[in-house]
Amino acid sequence: MNQNNTLIGQLKRGLLHFCEKLSDGLTGPMMKFLSQMLYGLLVNQSIMLSDIARALQEDIPLIKTENRLSRNLKGFSENITCVWGNYLEEVKPLVDDETIFCLDPGDICKKYSRHQEGLDWIEDGSSHKPSLGWQLIGVTALTHGNKLPIPVYSELLAPADIMEDTLTEGIVAAISSVQRSFGGPTGIFSMDRAMDTNAIYGKCFDTKQRFIIRAKVNRNLIVDGKTINITEVARRAKGKYRMDFTDKHDKTHKLKVSFVPVFLPDYPDEPLSLVVVYGYEYGDPMLLLTNLPIQGKGTCLRVLKTYLCRWRIEENYRFIKNQFHLENIRVRSLASVRSLVFLITVLTGWIVIFANKRGSSMLVEEVLNRALRLFEIPNFTLYAVADGIYNIMKFATRGISAALSKPPRSQQLSLFNPYAFNYSAA
Repeated sequence: MNQNNTLIGQLKRGLLHFCEKLSDGLTGPMMKFLSQMLYGLLVNQSIMLSDIARALQEDIPLIKTENRLSRNLKGFSENITCVWGNYLEEVKPLVDDETIFCLDPGDICKKYSRHQEGLDWIEDGSSHKPSLGWQLIGVTALTHGNKLPIPVYSELLAPADIMEDTLTEGIVAAISSVQRSFGGPTGIFSMDRAMDTNAIYGKCFDTKQRFIIRAKVNRNLIVDGKTINITEVARRAKGKYRMDFTDKHDKTHKLKVSFVPVFLPDYPDEPLSLVVVYGYEYGDPMLLLTNLPIQGKGTCLRVLKTYLCRWRIEENYRFIKNQFHLENIRVRSLASVRSLVFLITVLTGWIVIFANKRGSSMLVEEVLNRALRLFEIPNFTLYAVADGIYNIMKFATRGISAALSKPPRSQQLSLFNPYAFNYSAA
C-alpha cells in the first residue's frame, strides 16, 4: 500500500503540474474545474460526468458535484482558446521541421440520440454507413522515435458545417492553425484521399508547406506536357524499388515502388512527384502526390514510409473512443460537447507526453508494469499507460480536492505562494 501511495502521489503531482501550466490566465474556479475534470477523466476513464464526479470523492452528495461539473462545463467553452494556447506551448519542444503531421477527419456517432444539440447525418468511419453524430477535424504530430500521436489541432464542426465544401474549408483552416501555432510552415503533412482537392493543394503551395497526399483515381496530371489520367501514369510505372512493410494487423506486404515527375493542371508551375505503390492493397495501386524532392530510392521510400505513418491519427481516434468511451457522451448542449472533446484531447496530449518518456523514466516503467499485459507492450503504448494509471489510481482514498485547496495564510513573511497547488496530498 505504501508503494501505491507513492505512485499515486507522483501521478497526481505530474497531472497537477500540467494543469497549472494550462491554467495560466484562468480564474480560480475555472482552474479548479480544469484540474478536477482531467483528474476524473484520467482516474475513471469515462466520459460520463457521474463517473468523473465519483473519482473526485467529495464529502457532499454526488448529485451536487455532478451539477457543478455540468454547469461549469458549458461555460468552460469560453476558456478553450486560452487553455489551448498554453497546451501548445507544452507541445512545441516535441515539434521540429521534420515532424510528421497527420491530418484526418473523424466522427462521434450517436445513432440512438435525438435530443443532443448539433446532431446531423454523417458517415460512420467504422461502418461507412450514415449515422447521426458530429464531424471532427484533427491533426496529430508524431513524436520522434516512438511515433506517438500528440494532438495539435481538434475542431468539432457545427451541424451546418458538415457539407463537403465547408469540410474542405475546415481542413484548410486546420493547416493554417498548425502553421500559426508553430511559426509558419513546418514539418510534413500526411493526408488521405479526402484531402485530394485543389483548395488544399493551393493552400500548401501558397504557404510552401511540404505535404504527401494520397490521390484519387479520377485526378488528371500533366506528364511530359500532356494531360492524362493518374491511373494511366501509374500503369507506366514498373515498380523500380522494393520494400517490405508490416501493417498494424501484423500482415507483411511486399511493395513495389516507383516515382514519376508530374504537375497539376491547375498549378502547372509547381513541380510534384507521383509515387506509385503496388502490393499495399489488392487491385489498384496506392498513388501519392508530394512536393518533397525525390532523387532516387532513398528519398522515394522515405516518402512512402512517411505517408504510412498517417494511420497513427486513426489510432488516436480509436484510443479516445475505446479508452474514454467518447461515443457514450451524454451532455446535451453543443458547447458542453465541445468542452468535453477538448478536455479529452488535452488529457490525451498529457498521456502522450508521459508515455514518450518510456526508457528514461522509472515512473513510466512502473506504470507499464501495472498495465498487466499478457504479451510484450507494443510501440503504441497509450493503451498500456492508461490501463497502468487506472490500476494504480483505483487505490486512491482521496480525490484531488485536497491537493487543490488553498493552505491557510501564515502570519509570518514568507516566499511561499498560498495560491499555488498543494502537491503534498496523495
